[in-house]
Amino acid sequence: MKPVTAADVYASEVGVTDSELGLRYWTHGRISRRRLLGGVAVGGAAAAAIGLVGCSKSTTPAASGTSSPGAQPTSKVSDGTQDGPPTHLGGILRVRQDPVMPTVDPFGPGILALIQGLFLGFTVFDHMWYVPTDTGTTELFLATKVEQPDPLTVIATLGDAVFHDKPPVNGRKVLASDVAASFKRFREETGIGFDWLHGVMADIVAPDDRTVKITQNRPWAWVFTSSNAGSPITSSILPAEILHGHDDLLHQTAIGSGQWVLQSNDNGANPKLRKFQNFRQFAGTKSIKGQPYLAGIDFKVVTDDNAALAAFKAGDLDTISFASKDDAVQTQQQLGDKIATSSSLGRDYDVLMLKFEPPFTDERVRHAFNLLIDRGEAIDLLEQGSGQRCGPLPPANKRYVLPDSDPAMQAYFKHDVAEAKKLLDAAGFDYNQTHEMKFSNRPEDANLAEVLKGQFAKGGVKLKLTQQDLIRWLTTTLSQSQFHMTCFRQLPYEDPDLPLRFYLGAQGFGSNFMGYDDPKVDAAILAAAQELDETVRVQKVMDAQRAIINAWAPMLTIYSPIGYGGRYTYVKGTIGGRGSYGLFNRTTWLDKPA
Repeated sequence: MKPVTAADVYASEVGVTDSELGLRYWTHGRISRRRLLGGVAVGGAAAAAIGLVGCSKSTTPAASGTSSPGAQPTSKVSDGTQDGPPTHLGGILRVRQDPVMPTVDPFGPGILALIQGLFLGFTVFDHMWYVPTDTGTTELFLATKVEQPDPLTVIATLGDAVFHDKPPVNGRKVLASDVAASFKRFREETGIGFDWLHGVMADIVAPDDRTVKITQNRPWAWVFTSSNAGSPITSSILPAEILHGHDDLLHQTAIGSGQWVLQSNDNGANPKLRKFQNFRQFAGTKSIKGQPYLAGIDFKVVTDDNAALAAFKAGDLDTISFASKDDAVQTQQQLGDKIATSSSLGRDYDVLMLKFEPPFTDERVRHAFNLLIDRGEAIDLLEQGSGQRCGPLPPANKRYVLPDSDPAMQAYFKHDVAEAKKLLDAAGFDYNQTHEMKFSNRPEDANLAEVLKGQFAKGGVKLKLTQQDLIRWLTTTLSQSQFHMTCFRQLPYEDPDLPLRFYLGAQGFGSNFMGYDDPKVDAAILAAAQELDETVRVQKVMDAQRAIINAWAPMLTIYSPIGYGGRYTYVKGTIGGRGSYGLFNRTTWLDKPA
């Protein structure tokens, strides 16, 4: 689970806290034990809540389910200009922080740098470019021109920019050598499985102060995206002189050239960001004069959802990610036209991983397990009916995802206990065996495990649920493939690359978490990844999804939730419907005196 993008659902028009700048991915969600036990025959302890980086998903069930796997969000694409030119400049946006960052050092092995890496990558550090989800088109930032003279080479020309005025950098000019050194510094950290920095990038150099040249060891169509050279974490630009030998400095503060200066933080808590007065006034060839429009953003640690909701209602927070659909509806009714609420389909998605070992080496068993999953019921129980069924790609990847009418998707979404039992019987499945399913103590993971246990029981499959501390689960169970079965909510990815790559097991690309390798699946995924013509690539991505479904590959995807956000109506100029692109938050302004 490579940290490649901002965390969480983006009901993006509600402003920066739609995902709390990536800080709340790994913990949010709760479910009524009585409702859960009433809807599915389950046992075990009720799901426990913990706090690390969570998401703004609705996981409190409604009084009755709607069986609406095709529920539609209300969000629309907005580019930040929908409210017209700002009538007021300055002002401080007040948003929630949950949890506290462990450090402000963006470097660390694997997933351990996720929290601070995302936060700083969207605020303090600049990037050469970024690719929004809605268009898939590269939006230039510091780079004013990008060329790809051949499938293995990318050449970027940089505009003029300076770093923040903090010692020992003291506001000096950003150089191409800083970009190259930053990429290489991030590559020194241990990744998880196959990733672009370690598996595709051959080298990155600075021929001169304004030119960056990237060479790859194989063609890679996704090179510009957020899971590759456009990562909000590993494409962050830092001053070369602090990349080594300055660990104490990196733990205390962050120095970049992005739109926000980290003014202060209390050991990772309550960070205060202030406008970088010398921030570049261009994005590629476009003028962004005056941006960012805010004077700053103040984060306030609020770890309890109810306390956060109370703070929003009291006017102490300007935006909020609601814990449930009910909270959104009730808050709108209470505050009326003082606030605006919306919903957005998340790019994150729930999955069940099966280790490629007996009995899951038998395709009939994997097919049967998929038939036992009732996706509509899971959406009703866990999301108040607010979600959409998920195939190999999350449905938010609209340009690439197979339509529900495709025969492969119809087969994938089929729920049939009787047919599942026939397949299990034909495979000689041992109904007396109990299968252990591990999961983290994030509420959404624990809740999903309870629902799946009940659904599998209807097919005579016995599951033993083993809950683990999140860090142990991430670093050992998942990362080291120490599981027989595991279920969890995937990160929200901007493009099809990583969702497909989870199934990739081809030689030279490392092993996936399941230890799964199917030559036909590998060939289909790599054909899409190396196809530079986007029109053709869309079709090849669809072919890859069909190959995954036809093989009943052992990561069974379940659904994507719809999240709910709110903002006071004086918060204007937010970017919505563009994935994590809105988290750069340069166009937001407050329609009231500073």
